[in-house]
Parts: sequence; structure tokens; C-alpha cells
Amino acid sequence: MNAKEKISSSTFAAQYPELGTGPVGTDVYCDPAFYERELAAIFRRTWLCVGRVEQAPKSGDFFQKALPTFGYSVIVARAKDQKLRAFYNVCQHRGNHVELRQSGHCVGFTCPFHGWTYGLDGKLVGVPDASGFFDLDKSKLGLRQLALDVWEGFVFINMDPSPSQTLEEAMGEQGRDLVGYPFDSGTAVFEYEGTINCNWKSMIDSFCETYHVPVLHRHSVKDTLAGPDNPYGRLIDCRIKGPHRTQSVWGNMAYTPNPVQGLAWQNAPGPAVTSGVVDAAVKLPKGLNETRAKHWSLDVTVFFPNWIIVMGSGMYFTHQMWPLAANKVVWQMRGFLRPATNAAQRFGQENSMVELRDAVLEDCNTLERIQTAQDEGLITEMIYHDHEIALRHQYHVVKQWVEGFEKNQKKKGKGAR
Repeated sequence: MNAKEKISSSTFAAQYPELGTGPVGTDVYCDPAFYERELAAIFRRTWLCVGRVEQAPKSGDFFQKALPTFGYSVIVARAKDQKLRAFYNVCQHRGNHVELRQSGHCVGFTCPFHGWTYGLDGKLVGVPDASGFFDLDKSKLGLRQLALDVWEGFVFINMDPSPSQTLEEAMGEQGRDLVGYPFDSGTAVFEYEGTINCNWKSMIDSFCETYHVPVLHRHSVKDTLAGPDNPYGRLIDCRIKGPHRTQSVWGNMAYTPNPVQGLAWQNAPGPAVTSGVVDAAVKLPKGLNETRAKHWSLDVTVFFPNWIIVMGSGMYFTHQMWPLAANKVVWQMRGFLRPATNAAQRFGQENSMVELRDAVLEDCNTLERIQTAQDEGLITEMIYHDHEIALRHQYHVVKQWVEGFEKNQKKKGKGAR
């Protein structure tokens, strides 16, 4: 059986009949009232990725992470006991930021307004002219702390004071199946960021199906991630695990790069995710290319609600979406490459970055036009291909979380009467 036949035989709707096959309403992509419900039911209750442990490796190291959805930032710091902690970047005196630098090394945080000082553990340790305050109890005025935990080197925070799930529970089967991937080897980091006038879920959708690859990416990755044996860009596999999902993307192993591209690929520290090439020496965890398909190139792994890891055998990158409104989102992308040890490898890295940038910009290209059509009611339903199953899954999960949260809140309200 050739690769084309094998891919064409996949029927995801039959694997996940609970998701249905009918049209999906667009209201959840453009209704301001539903957006506010999402913030309460999802973003204020889930674990959100804010960085990696390498950003604060030693005692005294810290980094700051802005949370655009909420308009404030958090500080992640490693104290003398070697523990990482997360705090709201808010002085308990008058609410000013206690730290203005994005990262650094220090023995504590001093508010630049009045000089209140906090230790790396968040405790209030110094107040100028403290005798002038009334009943000042420094033990009760430390920086407000958030729940923090780490998965495979990624740092997560949760704004819920008492999270309903641990991070391990929240990452679930999909998280367990990816343990062992060499995330820590991607020490050469690059970043892109932008504000786009579209719904946050549309932004995620744009990266979670390959039906568009032969058309939208005809000038970039069509020949490496589709090609003659897979002309419609069909997925190898899609695996739904709780609120999370993974799509395995086909790679054209017969593709012949142009001379410059070939030179870059030959010298890159690891295969670019846009190349369709695989490093056979890398041992993949269970959850990556789970079917062990020979024509596999990469997996697009979505952790609900707003974090995507795109993993190949030689590099990986993440997308994170921070909604600002029903029709506006901050998109952040971080790429992680193996470090270059010479100029040729650095050239290979740069080529990987540029190829990826161009493909991602093509993905973003359609979003604002789609949002306008939804906002104006010009389209009220979306019709999904079988290989757009991940989009259908996201729709159902979001609805379930919002409706489930509101149902529980009503029960709590009745119980309090």
C-alpha cells in the first residue's frame, strides 16, 4: 500500500463520532458576550505556559512574563532554596510594578515608587520609614503568589488560587506521552509576535489542519508537506486526548531542494520542520508520530486552551495565543533550535527560521478577512472537512468548558442560599 492510499483511508469522523459531522456555528468566534464567558470559564482557571526553566537557572535569576489577556505581568524567580515561584508584578503598597526589567539577576525586588523591598520568595523585607504606618504587618504584605509547576522544562502558572487539577493532571495522557522529547536541546531561541484582528480560536485553527497546505502554501511548504503522493495535504493521523489533540503531518521524502536550500539543510544543526526531513538518530517518545509512519515529518500538538508545540526530529517551536477581545489576539511564537557550532550551521539555522516565518505569515494572512465575515454575519456556519477534525474538536471543548463551568456556578449559587 503506497503512502497516498494509506493517508486517504483515514476517516476521523468515524473515530470520534461524538464530534459530529454537521456545520459549526460561528457565534463563538465573534460574540463579545461569549468571549467574556471564556475568560471566566477557561483562562482564569487553566494552566498557562509562561516560559522555560532555562530562563532562571540559578538562585537570584528571574524573568517577567506579560499576560496580554489580563493586562498585567508575572515574575518568575528562583530563590535561595532553588524553588521557582511566580508572583504578580504588583507592589502591595500602592500597586506599582516592583520589577521593570524583563529578566536578570538580583537578591530581591525593590519597588521603584517608594522603595518597598521583597525577597525572592516574595516576602516583604523592607519598608522605608515603617514607623509612619499604622498596624503594618509585613508578614501579610508579601507579593501575591500564583500556583506554579513545571512540565518537561516548561513553566506554567494558574491564576486560580486552588486549581481544580494539578499540572500533571491537566496535561493528561498527551503530556505523559511526550515525556522524553529533547526539549532542553533547543537552546538557540528565536521569537516572533504580533497582534491580529481575529478570534483566538481562529488563530489556533489556522495551524491545526493541513487541508490548506496545497493552496495557501503553494509557494512555501506545499512540496515538502504535501506533494504528488499526497496532493490534498491529508494528515497521517489525528489523536484526541481529553481537551488536547495532536495532528501528525505527512512529509514528502522524495522532495529535491533547490541548491541554496539543499546547502542550508545539509548544514543545519537539525532538520527544519518545514523540510519534511527526519533525523533518524533521534528517539521519539510514544506520543510523537504515534503510528510510526515512514512519511512522517512533524506533529502539531495542542494543549488546551492556548498553547501549541510543533515538533520535528530536529527542532520545535511553540505558538501561544492571548486573546484581547472576541476579535483580537496577541500571537507569540518561539522557535527552539539546536545550537550552531560554526558559520555553516548558523546559515542553516537562519534558513530554517526564514522558511518557517514565511509559512506562518501565510497562515496568518487569511485571519482578519475571516473575522470580518464572521463579525458582519456574512457567514454563520463553517463546514469542516474530515481532516479538519481538530477544529471541530476545539469548538466542542470550548463549549463544554464554558457551559460546564456555568452549570457548576449555578449549583454553587443554589447551595449558598
